Amino acid sequence: MTEFLAFDLNTAYQEIKERAEAAPVTNKEAWDEMVEDYINEKLGVGELDKDENTEGIIEDLKNMWLEYEKNLNIR
Repeated sequence: MTEFLAFDLNTAYQEIKERAEAAPVTNKEAWDEMVEDYINEKLGVGELDKDENTEGIIEDLKNMWLEYEKNLNIR
């Protein structure tokens, strides 16, 4: 069986944040879509195990919108 590295929520947030800034993502709906795309990508390449609580991970990352949104006001 393949052994998966521990999924790091903070690393995932940083990667999504970089993608969101490049897009640019300026609303929660677009953020949520980017989070779902990111998790699906990680599942597709085997960086996340389908047995992991991906719904919980997605919810946690979606809730990080408020942190990302703070940075939008700085620009």
